[in-house]
Amino acid sequence: MTLARTALALIALAVTGCTVPLREARDQATPSRDPLDARLERCSALGTKNTEDADCQSAFAEARKRILPLPQGK
Repeated sequence: MTLARTALALIALAVTGCTVPLREARDQATPSRDPLDARLERCSALGTKNTEDADCQSAFAEARKRILPLPQGK
């Protein structure tokens, strides 16, 4: 009986020891947000009216430049 309790206690300690560092790593891994992301989310919330919004058009153009940069030297 004592051996079983000792084994359970060791397993509980091992599980706790493994999960605490994982939780701390997840809390520290919050990436900084790009202001363009917030603009694109706002435009997405506007729905079809985003085609009339000048800031949305600017945000879409900037996003396209980041995704599809112009070729250099041509």
